[in-house]
Amino acid sequence: METITPIKIYHAEPLHGTLFFIAQSSTYQPASLEDCELVLYHDLYKDARQVGKFLRQISEKYKPSGKRVLIFIMLDDENDYGHFDNLILLRVSARASKLRSHEIMLPYLWEGKEEPYPLSPKSQLPVVGFCGLLSKHRKKLVNVFLKNKQITSDFLVREKFWGGKPHDQSLINEFFDNIEHTQFTLSNRGAGNFSMRFYQVLSCGRIPVLVNTNMLLPFSDKIAWNEILVFEDDEETCLQRTLQIHKQDLTQKLQLKCRQVYDDFLSPKVYFSQLIAEIRQKSLLQVHQEQKNKAPFSGLANQLYKKLFKA
Repeated sequence: METITPIKIYHAEPLHGTLFFIAQSSTYQPASLEDCELVLYHDLYKDARQVGKFLRQISEKYKPSGKRVLIFIMLDDENDYGHFDNLILLRVSARASKLRSHEIMLPYLWEGKEEPYPLSPKSQLPVVGFCGLLSKHRKKLVNVFLKNKQITSDFLVREKFWGGKPHDQSLINEFFDNIEHTQFTLSNRGAGNFSMRFYQVLSCGRIPVLVNTNMLLPFSDKIAWNEILVFEDDEETCLQRTLQIHKQDLTQKLQLKCRQVYDDFLSPKVYFSQLIAEIRQKSLLQVHQEQKNKAPFSGLANQLYKKLFKA
């Protein structure tokens, strides 16, 4: 793996625990606002009601610095947040066709397995699992696989998200046991246009199966996603691709590749370095020169305005 040159980062407050992996990255180099190359919002943003207002405030706050601000957003919505010249938005949920140039897909980096499971044993039929809520985006995929006699299915359907008890260790164990003892896991989107399960399955060294609902998977310019997992435009094609992988005896080979992609790009240990490489590749660190020239004057003008016309 290539070595990524460290980047000077400024954040106004200590990093929240959800972003622990950034400070542990060899690419992270703390700096002052004046000396930094990139400003980082210190927490994972989760308030859907205030997201527009929040982004405008952050954008205005840092315009005088002439620096870009990196923001991690954990929201299910697929809304267009508008364009901000000085923000880089990392989004878990968005539609590929509506993604703006300053937006990047954020993988779900939490709750993955540090070590993969042993390779699945070979079987007469492909073994496909699912454990979770049968939401509208998952129902058809589950039914297509369940009805097919060329599939060995192991489906555990919940009536609520995480069975209504997200932190129940027995439910968590059942979830990961289902992944471990199957070769493929159905990983369609949930409420947002992304799948937490997709990344968990990769970390386990298993093959995700999901319908492409206008998704852009992370690092798509570097990862040939369609070659290592089942990612098709409809449920029936997902089924046929799964049967093809099994027939060609590629299951174990692709399980290894799934985990390798996780280790190289999506593990908390490496993700921030890969993200900075992508940001640099897309030239997102540069704020438009016109904005850089105007920003300090605008900040000064605003201060004078408030001082002269304050209530």
